[in-house]
Amino acid sequence: MVCIKDLFHSNTGVSQYRLDEDVTGEAKTYTLYGQNELYEDIHGVPGERQDRKQIKTTFTGDLLEEGDLLFSAISGEATIVGKDHEGYIFTQNYVRMVPTSKQIDLKYMMFLINEHPSIKRQFQQNLQGSQVIRYSLKLLKDIELPKLPPIEVQRIIGDVYYKELRVRSLQQRVAHNMYTLRVAQLQGV
Repeated sequence: MVCIKDLFHSNTGVSQYRLDEDVTGEAKTYTLYGQNELYEDIHGVPGERQDRKQIKTTFTGDLLEEGDLLFSAISGEATIVGKDHEGYIFTQNYVRMVPTSKQIDLKYMMFLINEHPSIKRQFQQNLQGSQVIRYSLKLLKDIELPKLPPIEVQRIIGDVYYKELRVRSLQQRVAHNMYTLRVAQLQGV
């Protein structure tokens, strides 16, 4: 069996405690990647800009880039970082997964991590007994992957999955807006 560690170099983000706030005014303001940004990237739904956690710091580490494959140690979900979140700092709650081979499609890997039953089962088996659910880097690296199809098939599956998430999200938004409109009409507004 092939594990994630055999196909990816995976590293966690910076500890939030190592991000020293700079009050001298010479530091740059960065935005921290969080669960809201993860949700936006998975579903393709932009969120409110004012609720972003920002820090003014002289941070010199890695920043997120559009197209990065990111895994949440909090929710156990993977996503592809969108253009809106490029340049964000990712913390120890997230793992960037960089493929070591060109024969891996990142959207397909996102699909596997989020949807494949054997991967979900492996995560659940290794979390039993935990009071605080948190997915460790070691757990992620040791996940056994099913046999991977050829890269062309991976690209098709990954692309359909990625687009399907966006369509589903838009349908939910339309349904919510229709509900809000109907309630307003019923109230005579």
